[in-house]
Amino acid sequence: MSDKNKKILWWIAGATVVALLSMYIFVKPVHKWVNTLIGKNEKVYPQPEKNKGGGDAEYEYGAPVENIEGEIIDVPRDSILDSLLRADTAMVGVVRPIDGPAPAHVEGFGEGPLPPAPSEENMPNKAGESEADEKELEQLENMLPSLEEIVDIEQHTSTNAAVSKKIVACRNAYNKLVACYKEYRAEPTAKLKADGKKQKEALLNSLSQLMKLSQTNNDEAGMEEAADLRREVNKMEF
Repeated sequence: MSDKNKKILWWIAGATVVALLSMYIFVKPVHKWVNTLIGKNEKVYPQPEKNKGGGDAEYEYGAPVENIEGEIIDVPRDSILDSLLRADTAMVGVVRPIDGPAPAHVEGFGEGPLPPAPSEENMPNKAGESEADEKELEQLENMLPSLEEIVDIEQHTSTNAAVSKKIVACRNAYNKLVACYKEYRAEPTAKLKADGKKQKEALLNSLSQLMKLSQTNNDEAGMEEAADLRREVNKMEF
């Protein structure tokens, strides 16, 4: 067989395959017949049979379900809910009635004697208020640490000149703060309170600087001095 005849046969075989595939895809009877041969049956959904007589369509699994009418249950109105709804929706000076029976009496509401009317004996007076203020002030003072809790700590000395200078400055500020705190405990005033808070904040910042300087120079005396002073300063509450 020559090459020309082989090419013709290949063309015929290709055209046949294309024609069969086209028939399988586009021709529905051929598609179903091929699926039956290869055992690939598509799922067939039940289809209603149209009744020429005008009756209801019948399915293979039974007649269509009839419409079910729900039962209407008459629920009694809630008198408390009606009262709240009326109060919430009513405008000032305008009554908007709600359909339905009037709200009934709520058991236990408005029953029993009324509380006694206020008199001079049970009315709060200025003397009672001043006594309460004094008690509250005493409670706040009791919450503050006593002067005995602010102990005198030994001042550390350092061989480093910069650290030693910072220790002396912090110690002087600490002594000044202790004197202010003693005066504040003896007679607490707004001025002493503000002054004490300001001195305390400044001293805490200086102690932080002393701690960093001591850590940089690996100076134990400076670190101990900063830790001891910070511990005592935190006890003072203005």
